[in-house]
This record gives sequence, structure tokens and C-alpha cells, in this order.
Amino acid sequence: MHIYMAAIHSNGYKHTMRYEKLNDFEKKIFDKYPHLLESYHYIHKPQYVDAIGSYNDKVFLDSGAFSAYTLGVDIKVEDYCNYIERNNHIVRFEDGVMLASVLDGIGDPLLTYQNQKRMEAAGVTPLPCFHAGEDERYLQYYVDNYPYITLGGMVGASTKQLITWLDRMWGNYLINEDGSPKLKVHAFGITSLEIMKRYPWYSVDSSSWIQFASFGNVITPEFGAIQVSSKSPARFTWGQHYTTFTPIEREKIYNLFLSQGFEYERLATVYESRAAYNVLSFGRINDQLNDRNHTHYKPVRRELF
Repeated sequence: MHIYMAAIHSNGYKHTMRYEKLNDFEKKIFDKYPHLLESYHYIHKPQYVDAIGSYNDKVFLDSGAFSAYTLGVDIKVEDYCNYIERNNHIVRFEDGVMLASVLDGIGDPLLTYQNQKRMEAAGVTPLPCFHAGEDERYLQYYVDNYPYITLGGMVGASTKQLITWLDRMWGNYLINEDGSPKLKVHAFGITSLEIMKRYPWYSVDSSSWIQFASFGNVITPEFGAIQVSSKSPARFTWGQHYTTFTPIEREKIYNLFLSQGFEYERLATVYESRAAYNVLSFGRINDQLNDRNHTHYKPVRRELF
């Protein structure tokens, strides 16, 4: 499985003043992380294309339709197709498949399907997207006709809600009789490690690396999320902040940070350092998930009694 870090370029972590706030070690984390996802809505301007190209980076391209929709911005299919054709040197390809999502019709699965066909007619073959709550006949069609699809519409739902829905999607549509995936499946906007671990995704993407950092947290595979910000109100609550842990707990965490090339004092005061730590952690989590070799899903059968 590949965990794509969302919006590293569009948040300025490989260029601009934010990048310059990183130390040399932290810059290497961002420079070397291989799986990047960016939204057309945010990187359609030439300066982003130039910056991505200057690093020879290849990105999984999301249309950004949901972000545009929430901001009242209309993205035209023709503009999106023209952008991909002009800038396919920054778009990631795997086994001849272009990793660029279809332009979603928010709340309208028919429009999403129509956009899929319009883009294909224009010479661009995007990854189809099926959203939570839509007519499942669309999912069946995509499974039958494409080697790599995406699942969306999951942001904002609880982990419990998503597991209920995803158990049904994987159990009914996405696996063979032996539990192996019928095709490659990407999950948009997944933040729950439980969901990453539960299903045999081919890829997922997450912006949790920056969300955790913005709230003063670092994420660790060993201890979960740890509040470290020197400005966090949690530092006044016992057991809710690094400084209010027991001495033994602080020592273990402090040594963990040091073993990974970080110091607590910098993580506590430099937002960008926390972001770098979180990207490193998601890389470690990605490696651990792949070491588990989780390639099958056993359907959960829920009975009334």
C-alpha cells in the first residue's frame, strides 16, 4: 500500500518561506517522500507546476472538485483536461495508468460518470470515483471496466460509520472469492489508521500530517498522537501533554524523538518541524502496513441475532 501525503507542495513544504524554516534534516524528509497528492484546484497556477517540475516530482492529481464546490468555484471539464495534457510531466503514471482523478460531480453520481466519459473522449483517462451514499450500480460498473478506481465522499464521517459502509463495499464489490482485491482501490482523505489497516487498499491519501501539526501534535506509530506544542492549553491538564506525562513516559518519548533525529524543544516551538516529523511517521506507518502483507479482506457478516 502507498500512503500519499496530500498538499505538501501547495502548503509550501518544498518551496517558499515555510520550506526555509526547516532544518537540513527536515528538508530531506520532504525532499525524499515519494508519494505525493495534490489538488488541481490548488496547483493549477504555473508557479506550482514549475515548483513540482523543478523537483522532478510526480503527483497523484486530485481534481479538487469538493474544495472548489465548498468555495463556490466552478471547475470546467475542458480546463481540467487541458491542464492534464499540458502538464502530464508532473502527473504520476503506474503500469500505464495515469493517476489523476475524474472531475467529481459533487452529490451527483450521474454527472461524475458523464465527466468520466467526457474526459475519456478528450483523450484523458482519469481514475473513476465512487462516493459514499451513491447508487452502487455505478461502483459495479467501475469495478467491471477499470483496473484502478477511487472511493470518495468519506471526509467528515466517523470511523464507525465508514467501517459499516466500507465493509459492505469491500465484501460485495471489491474482492474475489478468496478475499483478494479485484482491482486497485484508492481511498481519498483517510485519516483513520484503523481503516488503513482493515482493508487491502492499493493506496490512500491523507492530510493528517499537517492537521496534527497545526493542532500541536506529532503522530507516532508507538504511542499515537502526542501533544507537544508549547502553546497548547493541554499542557495544564495532567496526562494530556508531553510535559504532564510521568517522568518515565517523558524519557521514553524524548529518546524516541532523538533516535529519529528530532529534539522535543524544536517540535514544541516550530510548527514546520512537527509537520516534518509527521511525514516521517506516516512513512514508517506505511512500511509497517506493508510488512504486515495485508493483501486480503475477510468479509464481516453481521446477523440480527
